[in-house]
Amino acid sequence: MAGYGFGEIDIPSWWIDNIFKENQAQGIINAFKQGLFNGGHSNPMYLGYCIIVVASPSNTISLSYMIQHLRMFEGEGISILKIMARYNIPAHTEVTYPDQFLSHRYGYLIDKNTPIYPIYSHISQKLEYWSVQVWEDYCSYLMVEHGQNMLIDYYEKNSKVKVEVKETIKKDDKPFVLTEGETDPIYIRTALKVLGKNKLLEQLDIEWVGTSIGKGKSINTGDSGLNSTRDVLLANPQFLTRKVLLLYDCDTKKPDEDHENLKIRKIPQQNNRKVKKGIENLFPDHLFTEVFYANKSKYGDYGEEIKFQEFQKMKFCEWICTQRQQAKDFADFALIVNILKEFIS
Repeated sequence: MAGYGFGEIDIPSWWIDNIFKENQAQGIINAFKQGLFNGGHSNPMYLGYCIIVVASPSNTISLSYMIQHLRMFEGEGISILKIMARYNIPAHTEVTYPDQFLSHRYGYLIDKNTPIYPIYSHISQKLEYWSVQVWEDYCSYLMVEHGQNMLIDYYEKNSKVKVEVKETIKKDDKPFVLTEGETDPIYIRTALKVLGKNKLLEQLDIEWVGTSIGKGKSINTGDSGLNSTRDVLLANPQFLTRKVLLLYDCDTKKPDEDHENLKIRKIPQQNNRKVKKGIENLFPDHLFTEVFYANKSKYGDYGEEIKFQEFQKMKFCEWICTQRQQAKDFADFALIVNILKEFIS
């Protein structure tokens, strides 16, 4: 992203930190939802030059690239990022400012306004002055400096997901249900018990798609984890040694799919509920008391304190499933029971 502030305002720290996120594209989408791209043309991050690297479908090591002028809103940059988030494609590199590039490529700059090679002084002022040749050189430079690491990261993620899916599927011969979140299988197993569906529970193996890596962090989780699993299974049908159901949360726009030994379903969403997303949408509003919301704060780029509440997912899950265990709380889980019955039939 070049934006308007490339030479005047440093790229914000959250953008640089996002490089280390498990799903970079989703991290940028989350920032968009938080309003960090608001302000239109007054926001340096709203408009940018984006270098899109494309691999040939028939030969993935054959690369080309294009330079695209993108605005960060729903119908443009965010739409591309949603596709990238679905497949967990690396979305951006470490930062190399244009002046850094010009210095490395064409000579050391004494300061921003006094280059040793005056012939490049005009292109160091504004990106609009750059010729096609300079842009192509910039793209080549970034691909050498950062692009190879992005590709390695992408291939490693794909390979890791493929191995994990294969190992997970072949563990047992029961019909296998995979969910988005870590707490989802706990809720579903508890619901089947308290609703008197023990026989159905015994017939199924229910797990979540992610992997915990410690300190409350996980990888290959959520709808992107299920998407990756779907793609691996469809590309490698020999892995489908038993029936598999990928069960998406209500807030994902996922249509039903039926393949041999693979089904995809979405939990129906309950309207006018306090909780709008996740499997928690199935619970009545009165259960979500203040005790399950932690008060937190963070500081913005200008030092302003931003106070907010954070839902304590695991705390709520433990209370509902371990301490409380009341069938009336799980009444709407009958929707999931019906999906599971259809799946094993």
